[in-house]
Order: sequence, then structure tokens, then C-alpha cells
Amino acid sequence: MQVTILGTGAFGLALGNLLHEKSKADIIFWTAFEEEYLEITNNNSYDRVLTGIELASNLDVTMDLSVALTASDLIIVAVPCNHVREVLTRIEDYLNDNSRVILVSKGLEKNTDLLMTEIYQELNLKGQVSYLAGPTFAKELIINSKSGLTLATKDEKTKELMLKLFKDTNVEIEVIDDYIGLELYGVIKNVLAILMGSINSKYRGDSTNAYYLTKIYNFAKDLVTKLGGKENTSTCYGALGDILLTCNSKTSRNYSYGVLLYTNKNEAEVYKKHYTVEGSIAIISLTKLLRKNNQTSPFIEKLTEYFNGTISLDEVLELF
Repeated sequence: MQVTILGTGAFGLALGNLLHEKSKADIIFWTAFEEEYLEITNNNSYDRVLTGIELASNLDVTMDLSVALTASDLIIVAVPCNHVREVLTRIEDYLNDNSRVILVSKGLEKNTDLLMTEIYQELNLKGQVSYLAGPTFAKELIINSKSGLTLATKDEKTKELMLKLFKDTNVEIEVIDDYIGLELYGVIKNVLAILMGSINSKYRGDSTNAYYLTKIYNFAKDLVTKLGGKENTSTCYGALGDILLTCNSKTSRNYSYGVLLYTNKNEAEVYKKHYTVEGSIAIISLTKLLRKNNQTSPFIEKLTEYFNGTISLDEVLELF
């Protein structure tokens, strides 16, 4: 099996390095950036995204799309969400009816507010598209920590290939058919992680944390269902698991931003200028998506006001 990973960010590198070492597949990476290519091939590292992590010494990396995509059985697109359309457009001529593409980027596209699989469909690309998500930090994935990923697919061959690919790793693959629900949880969990960072700064208690975590999980489930996701998706790794991970981890950028938003708004603004805080972007897209679907969410409206500094955290929590 040949697996192509488009993008050498933290998740793509970690995933590919793991599969290179633990599977029998041939893994080839593609990057559009010479700096990334040189650091990975010359130093067996990419410190900007995986600080202190040594990569396998013989990773196959190229800047040539034709090399990366020729004879590929699986194509994993692991670039930031606002570059997915550009990359999909670049690979269009390499796709055929037997192509199998897996998207892992989380978010809604800027300006269009489309989910990643919706971009694929809008471009009317050939092949089968699937979506992969789950509660995994790249630095733990790369060392083969026990974890789970959720694959949303309607293609039996993709399911077969993915189960085979991860067979000898510590990563369990569960398979569902709800593309919309799985993608939406990946968007919403970053918004909720900001809120939980603020809540835990205010209360600092495990019982209170569990109380509010349950509340926001139920809110997420209701919102995803309202926007077209399936209710039973709520218990999968990419939904419940991802919310638990992101909303409880002090290493999460969104959680860390939420802490600062409650404790020091000036520092929060500085933090947001230096780091990408996905949740602060996602909440804007979620608001647009709700309007597009003729839906409203008083909680999202209040949360937006809190993020903008116009109301207090207590005023948000009153809705619970």
C-alpha cells in the first residue's frame, strides 16, 4: 500500500511517522515549502511544529506532486483548513474514480463557511472522500500512545485500507458514516475549550469542572444535531473524546487562551496575536452557519459577546 500525506504540519508528520514505523505501507510526504522539506530531510526533525521530536531518518519527502501521487492508494490531506481548497484544486488532475482521499483538517473555510468534505463535493472531484478525526495530540500520536480515531466514510475500500494500515499500531480506528457530525464536533470543541479554560480559572474545582463539561457536551450534541449531524455520533472518539481532551488540556491553545481571557484580557490579546486560536475564528463561522441554516443559538451569541469582551463570564453561564 502507498499512502501519500499532503502537508507536513504536526498532525500530518506525526501520523505519517507512526505509519512509516509501524505499518507495512510506503509513506510519502509532500510539502510545498522548501524550508520544511530541507529541515525534515536534513535534520530528521521539524522543530516549529514538533519541538524536540526526532523523526525517522529515512522518511520519503518530496515537493513534487506527481511523485507524491503516482500510484497512491490513500491520499491524506493534512493542511490547514483554509488551504484545503487550494491543495484539492492542485491535485484534481491526479484523481480518478478509484482515488481515495481522507481529509483531516478541522474547521470551516473562511468566507464560504463550508466543511472540508463540502469543499471536496463543491469542486466535484473524482474519487471517494472520507474524514478522519479524534482526540490525539501529535506528540503522543508519534510515539504510538494508545488512542482512538474516528473515520467517517461510506466507502468500504477506504475502511478496509485504514483498518489494515493501523492494525499494528496502538491507534484504534472506529468507522461511522456521519461526515457532517464528525466535522462539526471538530469545529465546536475549540470554541468550548476557550470557555472551559475560563471556567476552570474561575472555579478551580474538579466537581465544578465535571458539571460544566457535561453541560457543554450536551450543548454541543444539540447544536450538531440542529446543524444536520446524527445524534449517535456524539459518543465517538472524534466527538466526546475530542471534547474531553481539548477542554481539559492545559497544552491546548484554545484552553490557554480561555484562561487568559478570564484572568488578563490584555495578555489574551497578545496571546492571540502570536498563536492561532482556532475557537475564536470558529465561533464566527458557526454563527454564519447557523444563519445559513435558519437556526439560532442564544448560547453562541452570548459566548461571542464574552469573547469580544462585552459581557462577563457569569452572564454566559447564566444560560446553563
